Amino acid sequence: MAELRHRVNLGLMLFLSLVAFASYHKGTGSTAWLQWLTLVIFLFFGYVFDVSFTNSSMFVFDPDADNWRRKTEAVAE
Repeated sequence: MAELRHRVNLGLMLFLSLVAFASYHKGTGSTAWLQWLTLVIFLFFGYVFDVSFTNSSMFVFDPDADNWRRKTEAVAE
């Protein structure tokens, strides 16, 4: 499932990059390309976050220190 999500995200970033590139015209003074580029930047950082934190060692918020200690001791042994 993650591979499909990554491919869709990368494809969308590529498509929107082409749209941003196509909407840039030097003589018009239009800033529409910045709006498309902003979407690409948001997708890029979302992709980096997805690749970094959603795998088998996914981040789990557990505020109880005893649970954390038990988990890390089990891995260390």
